[in-house]
Amino acid sequence: MRVLFFVTGFGYGDATRVNAVIDEILKKEPESKFLIAGYDSSLDYFKGKYRTVKISGYRIPGREMKFTFLPFAANNYMLPLVWIFTAFRLKKEAKKFNPDIIVTDFEPAGITISKFLHKKCVALYGFDPALYAQYSKEHKPNRLMAMEAFFLRKVYDMSDYSIVVSLIRRKKSLVYNYVEPIVRVKPQQLLPEPRLMKELNLDRRPILVMLGGSDFGAALVESLAKVSMEFNELFIVFGSGAGVEPQKNLRYMPFSEDFLKYLKVSKGLITLAGQNTLGEGLVFKKPMLIFPIQDHVEQQMNAYALKDNAIIGRNLMPESLKKSIADFIAKIPQMRYDAAKLNLSANGSQQAADIILRLAKMRK
Repeated sequence: MRVLFFVTGFGYGDATRVNAVIDEILKKEPESKFLIAGYDSSLDYFKGKYRTVKISGYRIPGREMKFTFLPFAANNYMLPLVWIFTAFRLKKEAKKFNPDIIVTDFEPAGITISKFLHKKCVALYGFDPALYAQYSKEHKPNRLMAMEAFFLRKVYDMSDYSIVVSLIRRKKSLVYNYVEPIVRVKPQQLLPEPRLMKELNLDRRPILVMLGGSDFGAALVESLAKVSMEFNELFIVFGSGAGVEPQKNLRYMPFSEDFLKYLKVSKGLITLAGQNTLGEGLVFKKPMLIFPIQDHVEQQMNAYALKDNAIIGRNLMPESLKKSIADFIAKIPQMRYDAAKLNLSANGSQQAADIILRLAKMRK
């Protein structure tokens, strides 16, 4: 089996999702070959693991917790032409690789290449149009969110098939193939918690803060640094969004494959609303305090999906963040009890791999 993946480079979430699916494909088809078309974080992540090719993609500037149109447009106004150029540039290399199937997240170049090569294209992403329709009935999305949702729906519509990763159980759909959360490692695959605590050199359970691979989490951690000493807790910050001055109870780590080890022994998780991290938090049954990026449609939908399973924060001013964290810490025991009752498997990567392999073997 030969699979060409197009992976956005905005943070590491899409790359880790694809990597988990690749692992499952290899379990079923050990001789499979992969070509990863990516940029920035996704290119860095897959270099040395699989054959890669660099493409041009989105630039989403900003360190505040808000997605804004004008800076995005200023950094991406040439992108439609770049997509066309990228597709023509990749055509020769993709043809040489001769994939059985092409999988993309929301990179349109994957769809264009599939048309060039007359191959099936599968969209694999976490945006759920049906959930957005439900959200729209309760909250009027602004024009920016509506525009983002329209674009993502078009990617699904232009693909031959769509696989939608969902944080909540969804009924079967005639339009979308829903799969469960995709995680890299299941909790039972890791060492027992006492042994992990020793391996990680921890003398108490931390609260993790996941910023992801973008700069959007900088505002969160900058405010946290101002209030962390108010709490008798150990905060460990993961991500590349900000440089954090170490404090007695505040540590900083870059992106690490050991994150899930820390997650297993943690008290809880403070995070943006990236889907992969939320899925991992659900599967590991951890209390979560979520700060979705304002006007970022996927993150807003993820927070909306988990409104009954997590605390949703909105204000990152230090005093407001302090109150949100205090409320979160007070509710951790009850949230742990509630999370333990969730009947959620972590079979999304297997389900996605099965769909991709089945579609690849079907005639177009």
